[in-house]
Amino acid sequence: MQRKTAILWLVLSLSLLMSACGTSNTASTGNTASTGSTGSISGNWIIGLTDTADTQASITQSGSLLQNNGLVTGSLIFIDSPCSGIGSVQGSVTGSAVSLAVNPTGTEINLTGTMGSASSCASKQACMGGTYTTLSVGCTAGKTIPSTGTWSATLVSPLNGNITGSLVSNKGSTYTVTGQVSQGANSGSSSTPLTGSLTFSAGFCYPAANIVGSISGTSVVMNLVDSDGTQIGQAIATSSLDGTFLTGTYQYLGQGPGAAKGCTADGTGNVTLAIAGQ
Repeated sequence: MQRKTAILWLVLSLSLLMSACGTSNTASTGNTASTGSTGSISGNWIIGLTDTADTQASITQSGSLLQNNGLVTGSLIFIDSPCSGIGSVQGSVTGSAVSLAVNPTGTEINLTGTMGSASSCASKQACMGGTYTTLSVGCTAGKTIPSTGTWSATLVSPLNGNITGSLVSNKGSTYTVTGQVSQGANSGSSSTPLTGSLTFSAGFCYPAANIVGSISGTSVVMNLVDSDGTQIGQAIATSSLDGTFLTGTYQYLGQGPGAAKGCTADGTGNVTLAIAGQ
């Protein structure tokens, strides 16, 4: 599990870097990051796959989908070591019927199923699910190919609003956090950018920081940067499906000319943030 988590943060961070450099999927249609920006399937999704032959295996996908009339495009981060990577999505929606083809790391995954509305889904968020088939043209992850199984997906609400919360260092100190966060437009990329700012209570390693981050599914990376753009810290967290809560860990990096000297006791710990004003 630790290895898969590390792979996810690596892929998500790489996706953020690619986005910053302008090399990721930028087929933006000017959509906002709201549910159904151009159609009912548009948005940021977390997808779980269960292999019929190995129900204990943990296979996940996350990222953004765009619907234009009946056509679906997008990009998903695929986590199934050693075949993890970023795959493009092509598909269609007819009524509530969904058909998606994902192509990460030389592997084609065909998903078919149905859409559900928020009122009909257990999560109270839009959902979809069905069956899938994996066809290998390269990486197989040591599995018998073709493989089949079931999948389910949940739409994750955007992170937009005012932040209140706390940092609890590994040494036991507690600091309050306030600020705001905004999620960028849905461009169909594997991750969506996050921006904003945070202010910390007196005594923390730094008084304030700007957010340069990303979200894919419920996985969040917040790079915390100084006013001159130097990265001074990082928070890695998991978002609630409704976009109102984040929990995770933080780390102080101590970089840049304004870095707090000797900030080691409170430089790592846990972060809990509530987001209001959706």
